[in-house]
Amino acid sequence: MARRALIHRVESKERRGRAVGSLAVLLSIAVLGSTWVGLFGFLGGSAANGTFQDLQNEWIPATGEMNLTLPDLSSVSRMYAGTGELFAELHDGRNSDPVEYDEVPQVVVDAILAAEDDDFFEHDGWDPAATASAMRDTFGGTVRGGSTITQQVVKNAFVGNEITLKRKVTELFVSLELEREFSKEDILEYYINSVYFGAGAYGVKAAAEEFYGKDLEDITLDEAATLAVLIRNPGEYDPRRFPERVRNRRDNPVLRDMQEKGWISAAERKAASQEPLGAIENEAAPDVSNHVVAAARSQLLSSPEFAFLGDSLAERKRTIFGCPANDTKCSGGGGLRIETTVDLDLQNEAIDILGEWFPLFDYNERIEACTESLGEDESAQFIAEYVEHQTCQVTGAMTMVDNETGAIKVMASAIPFEFNQFDLALQARRNPGSAFKPFGLVAALQAGITLGERYDGSSPQEFQCESVCSEDGNQWTVRNAGSSYGNITLEQATYNSVNTVYAQVSLEVGASNIANAARQMGIRSPLNEVPSLVLGTSAVTTLEMASAFSNFATNGAWAEPYLISKVIDRDGTILYEKQPQPEQTIDAVIAAAARRPLLVVPVSGTGPRANIDRPQGGKTGTHQNFTDAWYVGFTPRYSTAVWVGNSNAQEPMTGVTINGEIYSRVYGGDVAAPLWAEFMTYALQGVPEGDFPDEPENIDEYVRPPLTTVPDVVGLDSDSAVAELEDAGLNASISESPSREPAGIVTAQEYAGGAQVEEGTTVTITVSNGEVPSGTMPDVVGLTQDDALGVLGDFQNNAGIRIEVFGRQVEVDDPDQVGVVIAQSPSSGSAVDDGDRVVLDIGVSSEDGGDDGDDNGGGPPDDRGPPVRDD
Repeated sequence: MARRALIHRVESKERRGRAVGSLAVLLSIAVLGSTWVGLFGFLGGSAANGTFQDLQNEWIPATGEMNLTLPDLSSVSRMYAGTGELFAELHDGRNSDPVEYDEVPQVVVDAILAAEDDDFFEHDGWDPAATASAMRDTFGGTVRGGSTITQQVVKNAFVGNEITLKRKVTELFVSLELEREFSKEDILEYYINSVYFGAGAYGVKAAAEEFYGKDLEDITLDEAATLAVLIRNPGEYDPRRFPERVRNRRDNPVLRDMQEKGWISAAERKAASQEPLGAIENEAAPDVSNHVVAAARSQLLSSPEFAFLGDSLAERKRTIFGCPANDTKCSGGGGLRIETTVDLDLQNEAIDILGEWFPLFDYNERIEACTESLGEDESAQFIAEYVEHQTCQVTGAMTMVDNETGAIKVMASAIPFEFNQFDLALQARRNPGSAFKPFGLVAALQAGITLGERYDGSSPQEFQCESVCSEDGNQWTVRNAGSSYGNITLEQATYNSVNTVYAQVSLEVGASNIANAARQMGIRSPLNEVPSLVLGTSAVTTLEMASAFSNFATNGAWAEPYLISKVIDRDGTILYEKQPQPEQTIDAVIAAAARRPLLVVPVSGTGPRANIDRPQGGKTGTHQNFTDAWYVGFTPRYSTAVWVGNSNAQEPMTGVTINGEIYSRVYGGDVAAPLWAEFMTYALQGVPEGDFPDEPENIDEYVRPPLTTVPDVVGLDSDSAVAELEDAGLNASISESPSREPAGIVTAQEYAGGAQVEEGTTVTITVSNGEVPSGTMPDVVGLTQDDALGVLGDFQNNAGIRIEVFGRQVEVDDPDQVGVVIAQSPSSGSAVDDGDRVVLDIGVSSEDGGDDGDDNGGGPPDDRGPPVRDD
């Protein structure tokens, strides 16, 4: 018969022998009463003056109108990891796991009958002698054993345990009715599954697991006899507290009666009595999963997503945990299979790594370490604060999610559940520092700013805000954590984590838009929409950060994080199954563009200690005064956020020892990044590297620098020229050369004033060094006049000098020398200064006759060379 509906309502009908049974009961009462002050005195005046029918109506229940439906037995709900391991059993003090009667080993049935009712299969539900004895004790105000199993079922399920004669009579009659309606096996099945064995275990299967860590089918004779002993009084016969007491009763009467009944042989009895009790210690659920269990319980009880479990908290509790141990009127509930997304192996590894990095200190050791450099008064103050807040305990937490589905794979804290039930991974909100900058980057890209946009990266900088934006009111002073930079791109400012640039971005884009970008990407904590938001001044959880960063790995296809994947009832019906539905939270091209600088962070940016030589990106974060340190990283498969800080208060992490290293100041790149790398190296073993999604074709719009106009800086001093070029978003490269201009004056520039070039282009300017320009005379003999002029023109430009060139016609007989330079002065290799004269002898035919007058070799030269004059 099914465990959940053993006994149905008894229909109203006449039963043969009912009157005889009723009469027998009343006669028993009369006999019992006559031994005391008299039956009528015992029953009271109204009963004494009534008829036999009155007596029967008052004392004998009308079972035709009684609902004899036994409570639907609660079952333990079980919670499983995403990798299939059972890691928690959920119940409300009633650890119960009902089984069919046919599933109970015969040795267990025999042991229970020997201990509680060895004539169960022979009697009609009551033992007259034992019942009479119990009634006499009841009249004396005591509780006595001796009830049959059927009577125990009736007492527990219907009439309660009030110490009155009337309750005992009612129990007896209902027992008779129960035996008429149902088989012995049905009644025994309910009893075996509902009776309490101690330690929260209801039913023999739960007891076998609790006390022996075994499946019911594996219970041996001596173990079955031990379990049977516990039923009589679980507190008095606790095998863990009173092993000798339990062993004595196991051997005699349980094993003795089993032999006398012929259920076991003398040899089996002897062998079983020589066995130790062997009850295992009570093993709590492993701490690695307790925070997971707490988070899952909270969601099941409160989330609207699980409304199918009940309309009220009480209904949900009964559905999940079954009935409380002390509520005999409650029925049903429990028996759920709750499947989570957690990878138990990775969860264990995360907790092990966190435990190695942040071991829990002994109280005295911690006090000594934290007060070593303090004076007496300061030490006393610290100890008082420590007792209250447990400060000076640097710890950590991490959360990992699956990028495609949002499934939470790890949610680990360095502090064990028994020390702190507060979940640092899912519940603790801490300031992310610069790890929040990527949301500012996304907002900037959404506003049309490109990665190539250039900003002043110098430090410190002061900004005037339209409203209060800092402790100084409308004035906001921002400093970089490291270097002071020059004119750099937004991309460079991201992987170098330049605060002053992101302060400018925040003021330009607006804090509200940065907050909106963060919310789009999965941040659910309250955000204070002030300019400093971009630097991580609003607190968030590691789950939020890991989930939000998954956008960079998926080109903005975000899946809501979830912990519970499936809920199945005890009949195998799927009540709930999570169907991840990724949505495009931000444009794919913006997510891909923002990913670019984040890929540089673990390679040559602020997080090289996170580098695991796989496709990866991430961002470091360090909150003001070193109170919180972060690294949030992503791979094509997973995103993981690591937080390091003090557990109960935001205390500066200065002069602390972590994982064997002493840190004067704790930065995200120094501690959180290598911790992330250690865990992810383990987590990704055997996982193909994969790659990130392809970048959209129009990504250049978000990457290339904007165009700017080159200013004309010739004639300016070098400092002014560089300033004008930088104001235009250009870089300046200075080349010095001799010139007639004063030292420091720009004499030439690479791009002409007014030209359109991309921001960030380097413009070379030539600046006078104040020296008279000079050069080495080139060799032009043998060249035509035009070629010679060209060489001299290049010579002037390269040397930065101006020369005067004169031509003289010289008659030649060789026709090949006509129009050719046959001599030069000064000669090649000679030094030539600015303003010097150069004379070229040009050959002319002797037949034509020379002209020493005004022939200048063709007149003034074109722009290919210097002017040529007659000598």
